[in-house]
Amino acid sequence: MRDDETTDDETTEAESDDELLYDCTTWAGESRGLLASLLDSHGIPHAWQGTVLSVHPEDEDDVDDLIDDVMASARPALDVAAAKVVYEVGSWPAALQTMLADSLTVADLPYEWDHNGDLVVYAEHEEDVEAILDEMPDPDDPELVGDVSADDGIAVHELLDRLFLASGKLASRDDAASVLAVDDVVGTLERMGPPFGFEAPQWRHLVGRSVVLRDALAAAPGAEDSLDDDELRVVAGEVRDLLRTYV
Repeated sequence: MRDDETTDDETTEAESDDELLYDCTTWAGESRGLLASLLDSHGIPHAWQGTVLSVHPEDEDDVDDLIDDVMASARPALDVAAAKVVYEVGSWPAALQTMLADSLTVADLPYEWDHNGDLVVYAEHEEDVEAILDEMPDPDDPELVGDVSADDGIAVHELLDRLFLASGKLASRDDAASVLAVDDVVGTLERMGPPFGFEAPQWRHLVGRSVVLRDALAAAPGAEDSLDDDELRVVAGEVRDLLRTYV
């Protein structure tokens, strides 16, 4: 990427004497938080100066790849100057956050997730958003949360390890046992809030990609969620790579 190039996500890149700078001012807070988490998990040295990311020039290609991953699932940032309201939903199970996001999208209400995984909306839409929240299930309902707690480190690690092994196999070949494992594990993970060691944006990203893999494996040919064999292997590889530093 050239020094004067601007990406589609409006992230600008520039070089100083010994560092490479990415201006992420136009990003939503969740996207910056996810990038920071991915940089940490990949062991890439970096620093933030406000919303400007600083990395070593030799890490440029790896950072560009991570930015592409973040932008693939990013939402447009809300107007910086507009009044906003924040709802603390960062600890909600991923499935419930997805349900909330879907309801906001249907209602045509702009939103973003901040770096804590909380919901941010325009203040002018507060009443409409609260009406949607009033219709949402209780996030503490045991039937919604499931049998495995995000605080149970051993159980969470076992689930992530199973998903890592299953997605790794599916990244290279068909494997019926791995298909069943993905379905079982993802159904549990999406009912959890972020476990210890995960930032909320990072957890939502992992669960989101895992759900895409599960739904594609279960979809009939030609269905909306279906993927061809090559696409399936790519998604399985993405899930495996996201899990690599945690197992």
